This record gives sequence, structure tokens and C-alpha cells, in this order.
Amino acid sequence: MVIIKEDFKKYTVTYSVIALCFTVFLLQQFMHGKIEYLLFLIPERIVDNVEIWRVFTPALLHFGFFHILFNVLIFSFFGQLIETGFGWVKLLLMFFIFSGISNLFQYLISQSYTFGGLSGVVSGVVGYCVIIALSPSAAGRYKMAVGLCLINIVFNIIEYFSDSHVAFGAHAAGLVAGLVWGIIDYRKMAAGTGRRETIGDIFGRLVDILKNR
Repeated sequence: MVIIKEDFKKYTVTYSVIALCFTVFLLQQFMHGKIEYLLFLIPERIVDNVEIWRVFTPALLHFGFFHILFNVLIFSFFGQLIETGFGWVKLLLMFFIFSGISNLFQYLISQSYTFGGLSGVVSGVVGYCVIIALSPSAAGRYKMAVGLCLINIVFNIIEYFSDSHVAFGAHAAGLVAGLVWGIIDYRKMAAGTGRRETIGDIFGRLVDILKNR
């Protein structure tokens, strides 16, 4: 129990998000659509009733055991990396920003609110870690993000050209948001060591890593 408590204190946001996802998933099994209606991004409810939470809460909804399992496993790995390296506040901000951007974009391109999943946030933290992995001082575990990012991109391309019901927009928007945030932080880190890194330099470094994989 002491180990679990200490681990939770170390990764508070990571485990809190995962706990919320599983709690919502369990409620979905017994509430027969009521929890989905409460958490879906329904524009009329947001505008008329000021239910702002709906911008973020589709990220907590999942529609199958493997759907939630895949998302929380990846989020757990990279969430812990970010929380350890940059603090819980940054990861909490990432959850809200990535979920908000990915959910809104998904609604805009689909004009449907019947979607959900942590995938947009997962894509965001993976994209962020891809850029941070380019730093010479980055922990080796960040390198895993590069492979996952490639898989994510290929997966999104397949989704785009297929009749898949997977939320392509949420994945793509989350990934782009994570890459942009990563570039901003990477350039700040480089400037702190006296290096000037352009966006071209960053992507050139990323291409070199991909060539060597």
C-alpha cells in the first residue's frame, strides 16, 4: 500500500486520468447511454446551458475494452515521462488542451458528437515526446515515441482513406498540437544551452533519426 501511495503521489495526474477513464467506462456499462449523453460534445448544450466540460469529457469515454486498454497503456507510459520530467501542472494542461483541440476538431470535420476516447490526448503526448526525444539529454525512453508517432501517422492515413468510424480528426489534431508544443519547448531548452534551433533543424534531426531506425 505504501508503494502504491508513493507511486500515485509521483504520478498524480497520470493515474487520476486513467482512474477517471475506467470509472466512466464502468458507468457506461450500467447507465445505458446516460453517461455518454452527459459527456458528449453537444454544441447546443454547451452554448445554451454553459456545459463547458463537454469540450473535454469525450476524452474519458471509450467504446470497448481494448479501446480503453490501448489508450491508457500508452498514456500511462508517456504521462509518467512528462510528469517526471516537466511536472504535474504541465501534464494537466496537456490533458485539457489536447482533449479540447482534438474534440473540437473532430466535431468540426464530422459534424457528429457521437465520438470519444483518450486517443487525441495520447496522440498529443506522443507527438510532444517525439520532439523532446531529439534533445541530446533526453532519456532513452522518449525514443519510443518516435516509433509510436510513425504508427500513429500511418494509422491516420489509413483512417482518412477508409470508412473507419475511428475519430481521425481527434488523432490528427492531437498529434499536431503535441508536435507544436514540443517544438516550442525544444527551442526553449536549446536556447537555454546556447544553441539556436530552427524548425528546419528540428525536423532535419527527426528525419535523421527515422532514417537510422
